[in-house]
Amino acid sequence: MLHAMSDPKTRALSKVPLFSPLSQKELEFVASRTDEVDVPAGKRLITQGQPGDTFYVLLDGEADVVIDDKPRRTMETGDFFGEISMLDRGLGTATITTSKPSRLLVMSHAQFRDAIKANDALLIKVLAAMGERLRADMHARHEQA
Repeated sequence: MLHAMSDPKTRALSKVPLFSPLSQKELEFVASRTDEVDVPAGKRLITQGQPGDTFYVLLDGEADVVIDDKPRRTMETGDFFGEISMLDRGLGTATITTSKPSRLLVMSHAQFRDAIKANDALLIKVLAAMGERLRADMHARHEQA
């Protein structure tokens, strides 16, 4: 019988700070609700002001974050994005485009909802990360004004 952590998606999730506190069983549950995709550099994943329907975890590669046509940061391995639209079903708050060939774990809204409904600790971490991002974006906008 294979050890459960031999699943590449479960192993990859265990290295992402958002998911690292989860138990092996919880990681397997989340992994079962993700799809792994490879995308080329220059692929727009989220567009600011457009509906978002996908949550992403960056396994390898990089993605640039642009808000109001201004570069904000570069996401790297272990970063995640798309959670705000997943939680409120609202429009994208940033445009995110891969800057290098990238490997991503992706979840649809239904997959994301299943994963966070099953784990209160994960939901709290996602909400905390969302709050930190929104505050940082608000601060950056005020500095530029």
